[in-house]
Amino acid sequence: MKTVRSLAAIGAAAALFAACHDTDSTAPTRNMVASGPALSVNAETAVYSPELAKIQQGLVASGITNVALQSAEISVAVDSAGWQGATTLIANDRTHTLSSAFVPRDPRRGGSAAISYIVDESNLLAASRSAAHPGGFLITKPQLEPEIDASMARWQNQPACGAPAVTKVAYTGVDPDRIDALVFGDPARFGSRLADITQAGWLPPSFFNLIAPNGASFILGVTFTFVYIDANGVPTDIDRDGRADVSTREIYYNQNFYWTTDPTYPRAVDIQSVATHESGHAYGLGHFGYVFQDDRDVLHYAPKAVMNAVYVSSFRNLTGSDIASFCQLWANAK
Repeated sequence: MKTVRSLAAIGAAAALFAACHDTDSTAPTRNMVASGPALSVNAETAVYSPELAKIQQGLVASGITNVALQSAEISVAVDSAGWQGATTLIANDRTHTLSSAFVPRDPRRGGSAAISYIVDESNLLAASRSAAHPGGFLITKPQLEPEIDASMARWQNQPACGAPAVTKVAYTGVDPDRIDALVFGDPARFGSRLADITQAGWLPPSFFNLIAPNGASFILGVTFTFVYIDANGVPTDIDRDGRADVSTREIYYNQNFYWTTDPTYPRAVDIQSVATHESGHAYGLGHFGYVFQDDRDVLHYAPKAVMNAVYVSSFRNLTGSDIASFCQLWANAK
């Protein structure tokens, strides 16, 4: 298995490809933590992030008082430099599901039983490469958006427990996301909530470095959760299920890596695999399972699932563990 290396930057094609370099590995596996080889990874480890606390402060300063930023679930490349084993920022979720959930027919979200999503088409630009073009090339909306759509549909179509209908909101040019404005401190970027789930597209490395130290080198994707709060700043739970009520979730992908639409190509990150994982977070699933290597450096999973915390190679289709966790949330949600 060959390593997936990150890019230093993305921009003009000449600058992009000049900055790219890749070191192949003939070893059957990879080190999992930059500080040294790790024989096991607890996919439920969490850490409080002062960077994300600053994002919440920016949300309050923007004048929004009915929602709060609760957590940011990240997926990481298993051979990433700089990753210290934390898979959740702010929140500390230790079950297969997150501590917050969409409330079916929530009047604050329009009263629909369906889950809506929108793709921010202004951020659909990523680096890719293939066997025919190992030096890399750029992919845009025609390649990227169908991969996101397929990932969202997978959670609707594969579980057989009454998954909610998924409706796509058309992109009209209106900015549908807010986290990028809060991270960059740029009010001009502050968008409007247009759907339950915002697939916010691919952002530059600087974004990921601002949400976690050296984040651009190890974060493949991140899902931010906003929850409704009452006048005292306490998360609401109107359906009394023991989970905070979700207002919206926003998903971002890292331009610092090579991405591919070909799940068989080992030297780039499979878009659908990561997008399906992040969409799982958007539906309310947390990380679960362990990824570990034995004394022969062979990787094992317990169990292998889309919602494992680390990306090793392409893995798109939901497993029994993924579906069971999903159905725990959604079986009676209509």
